[in-house]
Amino acid sequence: MKKSATITRIAILSMVLAFIFISCDKDEMKGGLSLKFEATQSTLKSTPADNIVIERFVINIGEIELEFDDNDPMFETDSIASDIDLEGPFEVDLMKNGDPLSTTIVQNVELPQAAYDEIEFKFRESENPISEMLGKSILVEGTIGETPFVFWTDEEIEVDIEFEKGVFLEEAEMAIITVSFDVMNLFNPAAGGIDISSATDGNDNGIIEIYPEDPDGNEDLADQLWDKLEDIIEAFEDQYDN
Repeated sequence: MKKSATITRIAILSMVLAFIFISCDKDEMKGGLSLKFEATQSTLKSTPADNIVIERFVINIGEIELEFDDNDPMFETDSIASDIDLEGPFEVDLMKNGDPLSTTIVQNVELPQAAYDEIEFKFRESENPISEMLGKSILVEGTIGETPFVFWTDEEIEVDIEFEKGVFLEEAEMAIITVSFDVMNLFNPAAGGIDISSATDGNDNGIIEIYPEDPDGNEDLADQLWDKLEDIIEAFEDQYDN
């Protein structure tokens, strides 16, 4: 999958990196890398069904991998053991109180001077006992009309995104890679998203529940949202400083 985009920074929310494992020799670390996850600018221009309002969107990422471009003639693979692994978990707020957010999860990490052509990451259910994300990989909250709704899933999926232009990290330089989510388009039928306006509060508890085996009968919509998720994700080099 090849995608590109331009974005405007909206906000930066800091978080603690639990653990980073980089599978290469320290002597070969040259440049620096920052990695962030965010809702895109196009989110502000995208409209779901008229009665749908998205207030929160939270994801849990288990691990992230940056892959070297083996076709780069300047890159000698013999000097590096394997690709770059960033071990999570990373719990990321993409929207809060209806506002898109940006979270820098890795900042100025030294990496080998090399070309990178792909990023891989996996949605994974949280195991944090003090987080509302416990047992969930995605959580979305909002309203349908005047009724609150919640969508969540505990399913796992690995997402592979190839950089259209590639990312080359040189000595004494810093690159920023952005993984962006067009959150609103997930719920925008006009953009190929899922129309959840038909979801119902089957058990009359005042909350429309959309998740696997939910008590309201909206499980099919939960499956459709999950299947559509990968289509709203892009990754690209956002900034390159000398």
